[in-house]
Amino acid sequence: MHDMEKFEEHLKKALQKWFNISRYSIRYQSKQLAQCGDIVVKFIPPTPTDVSFETQSLIEESIEWNLPLETIEITNLSAELHLKRESVFRYFITNCIEDNLRFHNEELNYIVLISDTDELCPDNFTMTDFRLSVVHEVVKNVLGFCGFKVLNHRPTEEVPQVINIARNRRKGSTGIELLCGPVTSNGIIAADYIKKRANDMQLIAQHKYGIRVRDHQRFQETIASLGRSAAIVDMLESKTSSPIDMRKEKNQSSKGAAFILYNYARISVLFKTFAEKQKTGYYPELPPLENVDYSLLSEEDEWHLFWVYVVGFPEMLKQALGDGQLTRLSPHLVLGFTSGLVICLSKYYRRVRILTENRDHLLPTMYARIYLLKSVYYILSTLLDILDLEAVTQM
Repeated sequence: MHDMEKFEEHLKKALQKWFNISRYSIRYQSKQLAQCGDIVVKFIPPTPTDVSFETQSLIEESIEWNLPLETIEITNLSAELHLKRESVFRYFITNCIEDNLRFHNEELNYIVLISDTDELCPDNFTMTDFRLSVVHEVVKNVLGFCGFKVLNHRPTEEVPQVINIARNRRKGSTGIELLCGPVTSNGIIAADYIKKRANDMQLIAQHKYGIRVRDHQRFQETIASLGRSAAIVDMLESKTSSPIDMRKEKNQSSKGAAFILYNYARISVLFKTFAEKQKTGYYPELPPLENVDYSLLSEEDEWHLFWVYVVGFPEMLKQALGDGQLTRLSPHLVLGFTSGLVICLSKYYRRVRILTENRDHLLPTMYARIYLLKSVYYILSTLLDILDLEAVTQM
């Protein structure tokens, strides 16, 4: 059970206790958080006629929760919950730094993951083969992060779940089938397509991001890696069952992969710069997590980035796994979430100066922002691992 599920358990008991309400739906907000609340609870009619909204009692009870409440606004048949932001920052940043967001199943669940490409040589992959292999890797990585033991073969003993990633439905097939739509590509094989994407990425790297080549061999290795990443992103931009037509110009852009990896590199360079200035004595050491004043993270952009993409990360993985129904696997959601994160991160990074001058009144806010970015960096690093994108630490 991840943190949001624990919160929902607390909330369920509290709504029954203080509002006498047992039928409702929960929506986690992703925009206009200050105006509309972080969480909206919709009461499902009929509601008790004698209901008394003991909001202050519920708020006081929530002090012990992992997501404590600051205020509750009752409007018609809904409640807008505003969280105690400083407490949420502290709890989840600590969990990220200590690597406690990873799911731990009390019972180890085995899943067999089989793909139509298991017996094929990657050098001869068609584009559809490549897409199958990409989807296989992402599904495997999401399952692994969520605490499943993934096997790539059928063991002698019986296992509860078998997932087959295939081009077409098979008669008599047992288990879950995740159908992968075809890729139309004018006959180009995957290896050549990756080289083409590498050329695209080189142009973007040099012209858009102004990269200067100092070590030619290392640069070419990086570009080859970026080309593979761009090809992976191309395969995940559509719902898995939908066909992809690579002949269309709109599918020929590498900006998505470049933007994701550029923002990862940008944060890597920031941490490196901070560490170098620490060594020279310009900056003191970062204070321990428990001594950081997270109330200084008062910008709405900071809360939006954190709430949607750090706190919301486990919930996204749950959705990618079909909300518990593996027949509804949606690996493309992981890429959509990653793209949203880097857009939000880039906007924040451009607007806010993170590394400030070494002055007593500036350092506490800088420390809080560095820890905020460390938690975002943890999530982004995990997303790159899940998507099988090779991280670039400088561009």
